[in-house]
Amino acid sequence: MSQHQIISQALPKGDTPVLCVNLHSEQIATLAEDMIADGDEQVVHLLADESQIKDALFDFITASKIAELVDQGRLDIRILDEPVQNAILTTESEVVVPLMSGHTVTGSDEDTATSLYTEFETTFEAAESYHLRTPALSEVKATLREEIGDDTADEFEEVLAHAEEISNTNEYLDIVEVALLLAARNEVLLYDISRWGEDIGVASKATFSRTKSALEEAGLITTEKVPIDVGRPRLRLVATEQIANADLTTLSEDITSQI
Repeated sequence: MSQHQIISQALPKGDTPVLCVNLHSEQIATLAEDMIADGDEQVVHLLADESQIKDALFDFITASKIAELVDQGRLDIRILDEPVQNAILTTESEVVVPLMSGHTVTGSDEDTATSLYTEFETTFEAAESYHLRTPALSEVKATLREEIGDDTADEFEEVLAHAEEISNTNEYLDIVEVALLLAARNEVLLYDISRWGEDIGVASKATFSRTKSALEEAGLITTEKVPIDVGRPRLRLVATEQIANADLTTLSEDITSQI
């Protein structure tokens, strides 16, 4: 069992927030995924190196889940300025130290736990908050349904439910590609989906436009002009036969090799 898998399982429970200190990016991402899946009310105060926080936020879906936890008041993220030798999980009554071997060292000496918790809670309170730019996942889903429509939103939910990851790497579709492909399946205007994306904080209109061009070049979508009363015609996104008939449960894996 890897060290980052240990984090959520070893997380001490308590009435006061759990302090998680010096987690690396995989541990932060796994902790957030498990907190979303568990749905309990445990509050976590995360104190971590800024570079590790940024790395954990690289994948849009993971970042939006972290934003969800922050919005719910279940997760508070602050920047660790001073180096700490180990990752530490602590409440006022228990301390857990994950080891590189995949094991943990647990201590329940109340005096030691209270002293350590007090020390790091003081550091946490004085630390700078990390401000997320990614919207919460619930907001992404709700606004897509409201502004673009139920059909696109339903398909988005299905893709997310079956995709292991949607990121900006070469191995998976990123969130803009997913949005455009689903918009094309439902013949949504490029203007509408890109405006939604920019307003909600997914990506800029320019990013949507560039990605649309890449998907066109890959032969996955086409566009058709839609006249308007004033100004240049707008573009309707249209899926090719391959995308129109694609299995949404494997969309993220099936399409990436062609982009």
